[in-house]
Amino acid sequence: RKRGAALGVVYTPASVVRPMVQKVLASVSPGDLATLRICDFSVGEGAFVVELIAQLTDALTRAGVRDARATAARCVHGADIDARAIEHARALTGCPNLVVADALTHDWGQFDLVVGNPPYIRQEQLATKLVGWQTATGVADLYVYFFELAHRILRPGGRYCLITPNKWLTVEYGRALRSFLSAQRSVGGVVDVARLPVFGDADAFPCITWGTLGGNAAPRGHRATGGEVEAALAAPGVELALGGDPWHIDDPAARALIGRLEAR
Repeated sequence: RKRGAALGVVYTPASVVRPMVQKVLASVSPGDLATLRICDFSVGEGAFVVELIAQLTDALTRAGVRDARATAARCVHGADIDARAIEHARALTGCPNLVVADALTHDWGQFDLVVGNPPYIRQEQLATKLVGWQTATGVADLYVYFFELAHRILRPGGRYCLITPNKWLTVEYGRALRSFLSAQRSVGGVVDVARLPVFGDADAFPCITWGTLGGNAAPRGHRATGGEVEAALAAPGVELALGGDPWHIDDPAARALIGRLEAR
């Protein structure tokens, strides 16, 4: 869609949304479901809001909560700069907490979970320069700041799961983000799904990153070469070496082969 492209939006298919929502909800205990605060900071067409409400409604129903769907809808919050997108998402879901706003400047409060697909726009195309961000560089794509935003608005122990382009893993403008995530020690895993038909013809080269604030887990990386996104998120992967240098998610044998080819 031209409108989506102009705003840096790549709409997210259900085959991606479903396992990502499952990922962030998996660790929530039944007793905490009804009081969750969940954020989708780039609502778009509302795919994540729809799936969050659906999965949370099912979980609340199993937990014996009355008015499960209305409760689930109240748990979900979101924003988008596109008023038409928010109007559509509100009509689709009945969620009362969707607002027209710039997510990077909005007063969010604190959340238990963050999930979504941030916009992809190069910083030099933005009307105003972003300042006050640890992940900032002169040429960073806008999605980089949403990683930092997730850490700002999540409470300790909160979980996030984001789908973004995979470039930040290796390119120079991703160094500040890699250093930031390494210092936070929140990353649980990264799966590159660029070889899967995730976004059809869209030139997105996506990866999915998830983690927990204060989790301090040994992060794992995996490059999916086939199958479904759900299976890719469950793959064991390889241990990631954190730091500002590029993060390599290929197994050692594949990485060695790539190194020999690059040396030719």
